[in-house]
Amino acid sequence: MSKTNAIIFSSLILATIFGIFGQGMAYFLKEKVVEIPPIYYLSGLTILSVILYVSGFVLTYIQYKKQKIDMDKMGVYFSLFGFIGLLTSGWSLFVLAMWWG
Repeated sequence: MSKTNAIIFSSLILATIFGIFGQGMAYFLKEKVVEIPPIYYLSGLTILSVILYVSGFVLTYIQYKKQKIDMDKMGVYFSLFGFIGLLTSGWSLFVLAMWWG
């Protein structure tokens, strides 16, 4: 596995963790880091999750343009980012909207 593939997959995994477990992480950060309302931590984690999904998508496209990955692998990566990214981002944005009221 190349360094680029590792970065793409770690971006996917980290974004998924932030998107799914953001609520619990927000409470943890409130208790252990700085005493601010956890909604701000959740907002930051949600935005970071979406940015990581988009950056993984863009990095995959750049690697395809540099001809470091082939068309089949790019299709798999785009499908993976699209499916997991849309579901997780949708969920985390829904939770964030419920928190903001």
